[in-house]
Amino acid sequence: MPAAPTSPLVSVLMPAYNHAPYIRAAVVSVLGQTYGNLELIAIDDASSDTTWEVLQTFTDARLSLYRHEANQGAHATLNEALALAKGEIIAIINSDDVHYPERLQKAVSCLAGNQSLGACFSRYDFIDETGGVVQDSASLARDFPDAARDLGSAAKVLECHELQVLSLLARNYLHTTSNLVCRRQVFEHIGPFRGFRYVHDHDFFLRLCQRYPIEVIHESLLGYRFHATNTLAESAVASVAETAAMLAEFFLTQELKPMHQSHPAFLEVLGYLLRNLRAYGADRLVLLLVLAEADRPQRSEIPMFLPWALDESIRHQVGTLRDKDRAADDLRWQKAQTTKWWEETQKSNAKRSRAVRNLRQTRRSFEQKLAWSEQQMAWWRDRYQRTLTARIRRVLRSLLDMANKVTRNTNQ
Repeated sequence: MPAAPTSPLVSVLMPAYNHAPYIRAAVVSVLGQTYGNLELIAIDDASSDTTWEVLQTFTDARLSLYRHEANQGAHATLNEALALAKGEIIAIINSDDVHYPERLQKAVSCLAGNQSLGACFSRYDFIDETGGVVQDSASLARDFPDAARDLGSAAKVLECHELQVLSLLARNYLHTTSNLVCRRQVFEHIGPFRGFRYVHDHDFFLRLCQRYPIEVIHESLLGYRFHATNTLAESAVASVAETAAMLAEFFLTQELKPMHQSHPAFLEVLGYLLRNLRAYGADRLVLLLVLAEADRPQRSEIPMFLPWALDESIRHQVGTLRDKDRAADDLRWQKAQTTKWWEETQKSNAKRSRAVRNLRQTRRSFEQKLAWSEQQMAWWRDRYQRTLTARIRRVLRSLLDMANKVTRNTNQ
């Protein structure tokens, strides 16, 4: 790739829908970036709340506003914003998330430092409705899949982008389109966002990593807001089904060289996917969809997969999974995680509410004490004034008596 300018224009795309309580923070987080050469394109996707009215309160010239008359979905809105963008670098922020101040500065530096990279990501925190951190990036990163680590020495014969794809097949650890900062030509090579409601980000990231190496900055530069109206909270079952459809299509249409039986790391990759390809509980649906569309090979005298079925390491891993209903386990895990994050959010809000109540009680107590003190001061001031007045009167009376006595003596 040709050398890029040191401060290229960054186009930040914001699809907005019914996020009136959060969108101001999202816009402010972009306009307040330490990297100044940016434009923010916000498209209200026919919100039914006051999202559009909040957007119209901003006067920054770097912000361009558009509005749909009918809802079109996040993927279509992102593609429309992309067509409007002028920048060489494309970033995205969903209207309920926040970019930390140095996000774009560090992402642009990351891309400038390695011209082969297609995109840059970062670690992220889960935040609640008020912006408080519910789960920090360090604890989240401990659960990230890592194909290079899991494959050990076998990873040496795989290319970087193949390891990234294998990690993404285990789970969408990049998590959200808000985490994407990429070169504009990436979209020209792999295409726009596709029509998935729940997994358009995961689908795009897999296609991206299939074509380009990426880098993840090991620093939290994004706050992903967790609240009751997150899109994925609408239907866990629908999002899992979409994941299965997306992964099945990926396996059928994309070449994954380590999955060829002739590849030197095939056995290790097979074991890795056996342990990690859970598809959030829809791995069996992925299998059935692939089987439904796969070309039928010619039958041979020797069963084509028998050598791998006889391998002891594969048999051992099958044995550890045999008695588990992995789909049910994964759905329970997803529900438990959602419940956990929501409960932690509620606890955080409860603590904050208690703190506010305590502060209000302290303020009322202080105000009561202050009022009492003012009453005491007023009483003492009045008493002092009365005492002083009485003393002055006594002194004046004494002086008058003395003057009268002097006058009488003079007359005598």
